[in-house]
Amino acid sequence: MPKIYKHLTTQERAVVMTMRADRCSIRSIAKRLCRSPSTIGR
Repeated sequence: MPKIYKHLTTQERAVVMTMRADRCSIRSIAKRLCRSPSTIGR
């Protein structure tokens, strides 16, 4: 079964930027967005 890749939306990117500015971990951001931590890290 092939993997399906989906880009982050503009809103998700804004959440990532805000949470990173607040020093949140990659894992906590991924959990909030229901995404893989590797997706957030990239």
